[in-house]
Amino acid sequence: MSDVQELLPSAYPPALAELEDPPPRLWLRGALVPGPSVAIVGTRRADLGAQAFARSLARDLAGAGFTIVSGGADGIDVAAHEGALAAGGRTVVVLPTPIARPYPAHRRPFFDDLLAAGGAWISERPPGEASRTWHFLSRNRIIAALGDATIVVQAPVRSGALSTARAARALARPLFAVPASPWDPRAAGNMGLLSDGATPCLGAEDVTRVLGGVIAEAPAPRPAVLLDPEQRAVLEALGPVPMPVHEIVRRTGLGVVRVRVALVQLAARDLADQQEGGWLAVA
Repeated sequence: MSDVQELLPSAYPPALAELEDPPPRLWLRGALVPGPSVAIVGTRRADLGAQAFARSLARDLAGAGFTIVSGGADGIDVAAHEGALAAGGRTVVVLPTPIARPYPAHRRPFFDDLLAAGGAWISERPPGEASRTWHFLSRNRIIAALGDATIVVQAPVRSGALSTARAARALARPLFAVPASPWDPRAAGNMGLLSDGATPCLGAEDVTRVLGGVIAEAPAPRPAVLLDPEQRAVLEALGPVPMPVHEIVRRTGLGVVRVRVALVQLAARDLADQQEGGWLAVA
């Protein structure tokens, strides 16, 4: 890739200098633009409600001028990147793999869209290096360092997102966690963070109250539309970037035929649109 930059520590963003173990080198596609930023992280196995919250949170924060930093994984990470793009904002994906092999591989078209929209990919893994499990945890300190604050949207007790939270605390950066039902194991990690003093995050205003910034006024809501459960599940799975049907099937757990029927019904209500590469939600 001719557009990949190899960065030495002297060229790093100042925030990375605060790490106890900064990477010896970084590889970058796109640009790291100076300005306020927030890391939004969470589990790959997030429920649809948590993903929708992450998209909305990232959209509002990006609209307030924050760059959204995350790890590109399925679930909360991708939802955060999608929300930033929906607001026309910038987003940075910190990869656990060499920059020529972005992970997860099936997200490559989305990562390309992210880059084309003014975002960036960044990795500490040298070209050609084989991937190791510990690389995923290692990159989390970079996610935390690139954010002025870290928000954990949904994380079980063994989630890698909690290592990002620990890194944020080690850097003395603000740490937020989204409250959840105490009986939901997918968010047990959040409850632990809140017990340990993380700031509750119920929306972007909780973040800007600490970091500054102004949340743009939301557009007038559309008239209420009644959807059946399958239509709602499909709509919540969609984002601002075209998504192939097989990915919608994976996210919703519905069969291919049911997903296609729901998509046609949503399109008839101007809630979804089919474009090259798949289906997207209509803003």
